[in-house]
Amino acid sequence: MTEQYDSLGEKTRMIDIAMKYTRGDIVKAKEMAAGQYLDIIVMKGKFLAEKKGMSGIFLAFFNYIQEYIANVTSVISYRPTLFEKTRIFDDWKTLNGDLLAYKQGSDMVDSQNFTYFLIDSFVGYDVFPDVQEQNLDDLTKTVTEIIGKSINSDAVKCQIEMESTNSMELELTGIPIDVPGGKSSELAEITREDERIIKIEREVKYVIDGKAVVAPVHGKNVSDLMPGDKIKVMLTGSDVVSEKIMKLLNSYDVEGERMPITGRVKTKIFFEKGGYLIYAFVAKGVLAKIFEEENVKILLDQPMDEVVSESTIFDKRLIYILGIVVGLIILCGIILFQLL
Repeated sequence: MTEQYDSLGEKTRMIDIAMKYTRGDIVKAKEMAAGQYLDIIVMKGKFLAEKKGMSGIFLAFFNYIQEYIANVTSVISYRPTLFEKTRIFDDWKTLNGDLLAYKQGSDMVDSQNFTYFLIDSFVGYDVFPDVQEQNLDDLTKTVTEIIGKSINSDAVKCQIEMESTNSMELELTGIPIDVPGGKSSELAEITREDERIIKIEREVKYVIDGKAVVAPVHGKNVSDLMPGDKIKVMLTGSDVVSEKIMKLLNSYDVEGERMPITGRVKTKIFFEKGGYLIYAFVAKGVLAKIFEEENVKILLDQPMDEVVSESTIFDKRLIYILGIVVGLIILCGIILFQLL
């Protein structure tokens, strides 16, 4: 009986872990815990640049369902050993263990910048379609080009292989998972299993992280926002969908920094302990998820003619008020003159 309880407790623990990666969907979480729901494709790769005397291996974990890069890890050596010894057809857990062991070697070099370059390039080259289709030929060409640019070499030999797994297995193996917005907010954790959240997010293809632009003077109070209101939104995520939207709208300043875009409010949800959760459409089938405190004014996206119209009305009112004041001063002067 004790063994049954232990087994049940372990199963429950697995489902709880899986819930973090299925947006609170209990059915998918159970499937993930049972090894039936696979949301991660692992790209296992090794490369050799003979002219540079450099070799390396890397593992890239793509969440191909929600389209974000969960983790990338790599190791580089100024010897050909890594390329010669590594078998990319081994399962990813074995390769991960080998990679961690290699990192302890004395002949290894710092690969942090290389890892960052891989992540940025995977986004820039938009490799997700090929990853989803596991198109090894095109991916090999792309990754070879990326590595060549990173190490400044036009003679790179590269091999990659793909394997499917799930986010729960990554966590259990001790691999950090960078879920967009997943753990950056206490409110996100509070609302993870809220049925309202699940229902809203199921209705669209993508949900990405966003932040409302605050306007303390001329903005609209968050509590007064209505469905259909157009607000200014900053996309804060580094996921592929956010990058695509920004590039499509070309919403960058002269220094290449992101600029606010227009979001149309779908709905907002009030939480007593955390303020408001706002969902706003930023593209077809794409919602920006925005956490905002109470008593905050949000910048609306108003057409210039409305702004000009409001300014004109204000100017006319000011003229009327000044006219009345001047009139009263003249009237008072006339009265005083007659009394004297």
